[in-house]
Amino acid sequence: MFRRLNEVDTIIVEYPDRLARFGYNYLKEFTKSLNVSIEAVEQNKKLEPNEEMVNDLISMITCFSAILYGAKGERKIKKTINELEKERQEQSINENNNESNIDKSKRQTEINN
Repeated sequence: MFRRLNEVDTIIVEYPDRLARFGYNYLKEFTKSLNVSIEAVEQNKKLEPNEEMVNDLISMITCFSAILYGAKGERKIKKTINELEKERQEQSINENNNESNIDKSKRQTEINN
């Protein structure tokens, strides 16, 4: 997004938190320094600085929690994939053993005949 800022004059968003979960005002000042304005179509109600800080902290905790739980989900997926691969290898080994046992019994039958 930052690479393309020099291509636009205005960024229009529906709500400020759609552009940035927290630090919207910092982002707005940054874009202003590049002669790009940010306009929100629907303004959230004006909050006191303490309320805004609390909302920012809640947003950060939510974001990092999602990352943490996503990582746990990823570990579960990797574990399941590893288990499936292990089962497939065991099945392949068992199939090879069964084939070699069949070959042995065929040879034994040929020897006996």
